[in-house]
Amino acid sequence: MKRIFTFSLLFFYTLLLKAQTLPNPILFCTQIPEPDGFGTSLETFGNHLGSTSAAPRGGDLYIRYPNGTLKNLTQTAGYGQTGMQGATSIAVRDPSVHWDGTKALFSMVIGSATAQYQLNTYYWQLYEITGLGENETPVITKVPNQPANYNNVQPIYGTDDRILFISDRPRNGEAHLYPQHDEYESSPIVTGIWRLDPKACSMADGLQMLTHSPSGDFTPFIDNAGRVIFTRWDHLQRDQQADADATEAPIYGTFNFSDETAVAIKTANAPEIEVFPEPRPGRDDLLALPQWANTNPQNFNIFNPWMMNEDGTELEILNHLGRHEMGNYMTQNFTNDPNLHDFYTPISPTPIRGMFHIHESVTNPGVYYGIEAPEFGTHGSGMVVKVHAAPGMHPEQITFQYITHPATRTPDDNNPPSPNHSGMYRNPIPLTDGRLIASHSQSPRYDANIGTPTAHISRYNYRIRLLDSTASGYFVANNTALTGAGISKTVSWWNPDIMMTFSGVLWETYPVEVRARPRPATPTTNPATVAPSEQALFTAAGVNLHDFRKFLRRNNLAVLAIRDVTSRDDEDEQQPFNLKVSGSAHQTVNPSYPTPLYEVKHMQFLQADQIRGIGGIDSPRAGRRGIAQFLHDPTAMLYNMPSTGAQGSANIHADGSVAMVVPAKRAITWQLTDENNKGIVRERLWLSAIPGEVRTCTSCHGESTLNQAGQPSPTNAPQALSTLLNHIKMIDTDNDGVKDIYDAYPNDPTKHIAEPVNEQFVSNLASWMNENLNNDAVAWTTTNTSCNANSAMIDNHAADNTGRIDRLRRVIDLSNMDVATLTFDVAYARYNASRADRLRVWVVTCNGTQQLVYDKAGSALATVPDQTSVFIPAACNQWRKETVNLSSFAGRTVQLVFEDVGGYGNRLYLDNILIQETGNTCPDSRTISGNILAGKYDAATTIVTQINTPTRVLSASSVTMNAGNSITLQAGFEAQSGSIFRAYIGGCGY
Repeated sequence: MKRIFTFSLLFFYTLLLKAQTLPNPILFCTQIPEPDGFGTSLETFGNHLGSTSAAPRGGDLYIRYPNGTLKNLTQTAGYGQTGMQGATSIAVRDPSVHWDGTKALFSMVIGSATAQYQLNTYYWQLYEITGLGENETPVITKVPNQPANYNNVQPIYGTDDRILFISDRPRNGEAHLYPQHDEYESSPIVTGIWRLDPKACSMADGLQMLTHSPSGDFTPFIDNAGRVIFTRWDHLQRDQQADADATEAPIYGTFNFSDETAVAIKTANAPEIEVFPEPRPGRDDLLALPQWANTNPQNFNIFNPWMMNEDGTELEILNHLGRHEMGNYMTQNFTNDPNLHDFYTPISPTPIRGMFHIHESVTNPGVYYGIEAPEFGTHGSGMVVKVHAAPGMHPEQITFQYITHPATRTPDDNNPPSPNHSGMYRNPIPLTDGRLIASHSQSPRYDANIGTPTAHISRYNYRIRLLDSTASGYFVANNTALTGAGISKTVSWWNPDIMMTFSGVLWETYPVEVRARPRPATPTTNPATVAPSEQALFTAAGVNLHDFRKFLRRNNLAVLAIRDVTSRDDEDEQQPFNLKVSGSAHQTVNPSYPTPLYEVKHMQFLQADQIRGIGGIDSPRAGRRGIAQFLHDPTAMLYNMPSTGAQGSANIHADGSVAMVVPAKRAITWQLTDENNKGIVRERLWLSAIPGEVRTCTSCHGESTLNQAGQPSPTNAPQALSTLLNHIKMIDTDNDGVKDIYDAYPNDPTKHIAEPVNEQFVSNLASWMNENLNNDAVAWTTTNTSCNANSAMIDNHAADNTGRIDRLRRVIDLSNMDVATLTFDVAYARYNASRADRLRVWVVTCNGTQQLVYDKAGSALATVPDQTSVFIPAACNQWRKETVNLSSFAGRTVQLVFEDVGGYGNRLYLDNILIQETGNTCPDSRTISGNILAGKYDAATTIVTQINTPTRVLSASSVTMNAGNSITLQAGFEAQSGSIFRAYIGGCGY
């Protein structure tokens, strides 16, 4: 929806302030103060809901210009209401400025109840605003191709102008799984980071899930190095509501679904349903079971800074930081191992317990500001912190710096409060001149409603302020807000049973500097390599990495490969660290504490399944919580090696390596187990991978510097990956002779990875729409020629068709390609210089946009000299092969159009229209003729030499042919003396 309004004094006003001068405009949001915390829009988690209680209507998107002038952008663009908040009322959040500084994204929810007791559902949606200049009129447009009927928040521009954002859309789009419940309160939570292409023809064509997080990801941004930095809620623990139901009164009504389907059977809770991680504190009944003997209980709750590539690959904590560096208490895993101990003292002398609202310094790239905040009571505000974590910086060298006094990390309800407590801070933004602004509340206390039930008054007064340095070295908020006396408003709304009112100064949140900034010099949008040691294994196995990643993408899979699971970071002494591969001499041991020694035999993977319900079997709440279940994804299990371990296990190889096919776009975790399938070392975090990702790691808990034996990270080529590749490349599920790696339809023997177009006109024009726009006698048809058995032809010589257009059109599916090349053979003769025809090739996208990709006419099109008689190709040398790059359309379904523009010239012929992936070493089939260059020639199904055409393997050449079904050497084939010729029936990758 786009609304354009003429400039009017009614919608534009300025406030000239005697305020601080800033280098650039500041975009920010106003909000009706809401002291109630849980589930509202400023909270640390669960902040994405669009209800009027979670996001009171009446706020606006504002801009403050350097001279202090304010403009209400949403009001000027025609959005929002004053007074009573009704159907067109709004709340806004999360502005993010484009690279060129001329437009911005933000989230907005529209609508409120228009009558008492009216209960409607509202969703945050993404919008783009242009016209940010002081003398420009703003225009707001809804972002296309975003999920409807879901909450989409915290958008940012990608380096390629796609949009990354946070959404609560279910992982797989299945509405019955909505909403996903978090792992803490079983409350609605976002599912992860998503990416959309606003220029795509549809949501399905341009929407991707980049991360799946069982308890949510928040506030992504792209740093100077091209990394996506964000906050993740790490909360991998068992269901505390289910524990309460089991040990106290069953007030939550937790239960289980048999699977993730909409028709899953509901059953009562049973202890064996939750298998990972260890039981929580208070579950002494579970800890008394034999499988948990000598095991400490575990709970886990931290908001960590994370990073990933812009395409979602290489997901991990920022710079491989961990709880040892950040400073969170951890208990030892086993109680009977004297080498293990609880963790108290962090490596950093200034530890933090979480990091929210992260932004990078403009003047010092690689330095990040954020907020350490309590989970509740402060609307995500607390102490401003800073960390230097440039790419490649060693995690053990990273320390956190307190920008505001440590007293501000938590509220102070004492009377009087600590003199060092300067209030509560959120949304710190470093400016281009090196100064820092933040949204700041002067109250140091926990927030509470000090008004009435129908007219809330908050203790907090969030205003955007500059932070000033003090003699103590800590910063404090300037007494004067950037908006002076502030922005006041009087509003009322139904919520929905009672009439709520507010009259006063609005909160100011989400500041962002409006400026142009360079895109990262090395964007991380499509990394497609692995380390040299792993690449060598692909080469040795005869598996092309590019093709393998395509295979994984088609099947929504990823591969994890670990070099040595026995190697662990030297600081991690909370879990066993003297590890030996069962049945092998390979081990990694701390020489100072060599015993006890744990033998590990398997690495067992788990996936997050949304099978936990709440609210009772008879009337459950909508949505489900994810709990860890042993890996059972059927497609992943199809391609994994057989294991001697329990469900979801991979055998650990003699060199300590493990490789496993895992489902993509689903949270996964793992544990090392012994020969009895007992967990020895457990992962504490959820990870996810994107389709096609080949993720390689040095070890399970990667070394920051040295492992427990004092050695650096393993460099071995993981033999488990070699074994897995050689296993997968031989799988042909549908027995059609095409290995699954190269088969887009592995369960359909009638289809395979055939090129989207491989047209030799054997069936004439049956696959094409033949468009004779003038309904005349000149139209496309097929004919035989001396070189090609059948080809498409249009007889421009038959009648005067000057300026008339005839087309061959068909839909082509390039979704299985990431690069694509069109080749076709053409034969044509002009009549003369004044009578000539034109051939054009168009690609038409699903929204009707046409792009001309080939255009030749007259002599440029001709393959032989002018000819006044009817042209019929007499030999193969009267044909020419043309090549057109279609990579810009890869991954989409489009229309391919061959267009003849008549000029009363001569006949035009087309044949051998082929679209294949550029560099594809294994096409569906091959026809070979002429002198064969030395090398290997693969085909998924057949290789045929051209009949009665000289086809030679020249002397001293070595040629190998490998096809899935057959190799046919027809008359004219010759392997000359001194040559080497081999033929194999094995298929692609053999």
